[in-house]
Amino acid sequence: MEWDRIDLEIGDRVQMTMPWSEVCMHLRVAEKTLEAKVLERGTPLFKDGREFSAPITWGEAGIYTDSTTNKPYTYNVEKVAA
Repeated sequence: MEWDRIDLEIGDRVQMTMPWSEVCMHLRVAEKTLEAKVLERGTPLFKDGREFSAPITWGEAGIYTDSTTNKPYTYNVEKVAA
């Protein structure tokens, strides 16, 4: 599987497969495809177009911070809206 890096901006909404993070396991969404919105301080998850959770950290949602630009990025997602 090839890993395509996708750079994100605050406000982007993406469809992504949730990682096996502790929070995603607790929410019972690990390995499920959900929408996530990139906020400045977290990421709420959406299921069927409706907000499913309070914002979780970028890292728990599988979103990382570029060490040079401090901007968010992830891999293999589809942008839904900006």
